[in-house]
Amino acid sequence: MADTGFSRRSLLRAALLAGAAGMAGACDDAAGVLSNKLSGRKPVWKHTFKTGDTGFVTPGSTSNDLFPYSVTASGGMLYVSFEGKLYAFDTAGHQHWESPYGQYDASSQYGPTAPQVLDGVLYTVRNEPGGKGTLQALDPTTGRLVWSFSPGAWLTPPSAAGGRVVVCNMRYLYGLDAATGRQLWRVGRGSDLFLGVPAITGGTACAVDVDGILHGVTAKAGDLRWSQSDGPSLINGRFNQRSHTIGADGVFYVRDALLRAVSASDGKVRWTNGAVPDAQNAAVSSGGLLYVSGHGEHPGVLAVDAATGGTRWQAPIPDPNGTLDASPAVAGGAVSVTVNGKLVNLDAATGRPRWTALIRNSNNGAVPLSGAAAANGLVVVLCKDEADVDDAGDKDGPVDHLYAYRL
Repeated sequence: MADTGFSRRSLLRAALLAGAAGMAGACDDAAGVLSNKLSGRKPVWKHTFKTGDTGFVTPGSTSNDLFPYSVTASGGMLYVSFEGKLYAFDTAGHQHWESPYGQYDASSQYGPTAPQVLDGVLYTVRNEPGGKGTLQALDPTTGRLVWSFSPGAWLTPPSAAGGRVVVCNMRYLYGLDAATGRQLWRVGRGSDLFLGVPAITGGTACAVDVDGILHGVTAKAGDLRWSQSDGPSLINGRFNQRSHTIGADGVFYVRDALLRAVSASDGKVRWTNGAVPDAQNAAVSSGGLLYVSGHGEHPGVLAVDAATGGTRWQAPIPDPNGTLDASPAVAGGAVSVTVNGKLVNLDAATGRPRWTALIRNSNNGAVPLSGAAAANGLVVVLCKDEADVDDAGDKDGPVDHLYAYRL
């Protein structure tokens, strides 16, 4: 499928990826490119997806597809999603299975999303054009669908712990049985109430509502435990409506324009860090630190002490004109982020640069990259290649490459 100019698909991607798109960087020049060019750090292996790619999750659809490309790592396995399909690889690059239940997000509500492995279950969210959202629970060893949950409206990324799964659909906060997907409870009035990405820890689930108030409920029954505005009153909430929250060891870490630690037991704010960069993504907890990435007033990558909220280090954005959209990948003493055709690797303890891999097209333009994922001493990134001819000379139309680099 030759590209003889700027196709409708290329123009759509360039426009979406320049803003709140789910891939780091935009296609600078998709016209007449031959293949990706690699420089800097070299990959140890590459997998090329040779399936046909219309640019839309549904063949023949003319709806926008914002965030169809993502990758995550868990238990030494890599789970790669694009165009609505999901693939499992080991870190040697061997494909284990293919599943039709991939991650897909036609909404722009929550930034770049990716599959998640939570308590041994692989979860994907499929937010379709038109507003339908489905949470899918899969067996990570086979890709088989165990259960699905479709309450109507687009869904947030889920959180799971202790046999419970929580998810919001912009109306309600739902509590599900992790084994069956059965709805156990829901909280909310049903009219644009819970918009934030929820979290669960210490037997408490929480999410931010449309008024900017963080509510904590029991994970068992959905009973209200506390409400926190972090403002002068509950009438004037101060959390962002679409905050991303994670839970760890009885503490919620709420990420919006600030990063705040909130006690799961009583809702009290333990600390606030105001030096975080802007982005629609969650903090990553590892080794007593929280890592956040983004752009805006404080662009780059930030490491925060999870106990005190103090800044451990801050690394500037590796491209002054780029955006860091996805959460960083943290593993093996390294932090990896993608920005404008670059995979950047930093020292997790100090923030010092370790290496950079450049992935460019034949006209030296940046190509779209997913967020990074790391496991078993490797970091991987999914790359969109809109070349006419693959670098191996064996492709028919646009494909995706999965590149693996040593940490």
